[in-house]
Amino acid sequence: MKRLGIFVIAFLASLAVAGGEQVDLALEVFEVPRFMYPPDLDGIRGAVEWADALELECSPSQIERDKAKHGETEWGEDWSKISVNQLLQSKEEADDIARTDADASSFIWHGWDDEGLYFIAEVRDNVRDIDEGRRDENTWWERDSLSLYVDLLNSDDRNKIRGYSAQLFTSLNIINFVADPQHARPKNITWEYSSSLESRTVVPRDADFSEAFTYGFREAYAEFGGEADYTIEGKIPWETLMRFNLSARPEVGTEMGFSYILVDPDGFTREGDGWGGQLQCWGHASSAAHYSTWIFSDTPAGPPSDTAIAEDSWARIKTTFQP
Repeated sequence: MKRLGIFVIAFLASLAVAGGEQVDLALEVFEVPRFMYPPDLDGIRGAVEWADALELECSPSQIERDKAKHGETEWGEDWSKISVNQLLQSKEEADDIARTDADASSFIWHGWDDEGLYFIAEVRDNVRDIDEGRRDENTWWERDSLSLYVDLLNSDDRNKIRGYSAQLFTSLNIINFVADPQHARPKNITWEYSSSLESRTVVPRDADFSEAFTYGFREAYAEFGGEADYTIEGKIPWETLMRFNLSARPEVGTEMGFSYILVDPDGFTREGDGWGGQLQCWGHASSAAHYSTWIFSDTPAGPPSDTAIAEDSWARIKTTFQP
């Protein structure tokens, strides 16, 4: 699959194969609560709006905890069995900052409803880089951004390991949100998906498809402890995915595999492949069998049903909280 092999080519060679298929090695399972009222995608995590949502961390510290809990791999001290710290040190970064939580880290909250999956990421960053080293509008791996890898069938999605060019994903979606307002540039959202047992990815170019994925971006400055912090609050609509490789609208009990990549190039791209630093969290991106699992539940998230939200909207109500 395009670009996937760049991240973990070496790892693929070590994957276990049983009976011609990869064993499901998911090590983490999380319950995703259900929203009664969807959040307003403005980049502000309201305490009531996102109450009781699933919270996950993507950071160098979390990767160290993953190593302690699940063990390391043969690929070095930066790798756990479900995550890897691939941050790089730019010329301007001090040794005590580079590749630590102060370089790049995030907390991500999740919820769902009949319309889609919602998330908000609060990202700590020392430098927000969306321009330097970028070759074209599609190279999201060269820009500060958040990529969600979601395996809609929660399967290993692979028949035989024949090298990274033969990745047989059947239900993988890669949706990237650049750390920039959605409509500031034409390709601030990119979407790749696979819908067959062939090694191919289709990238929809139709505006109707790209507009279906929406997000709010907010510059948070030093709010989370960095110097160039930001938030991304997004929605992934089921209706759009159902036109391609989602067979049915999710319901309570539905499972999906997932992994995140927090991209942090800091103006630096590695010679030869063009990508900069990143964190892979809750699964190795090129190995769907190692993704963590979401289980969609009916546990409520957000405000209770007897609040004013039923007669109003988050967009208006949240304005009353602003100074």
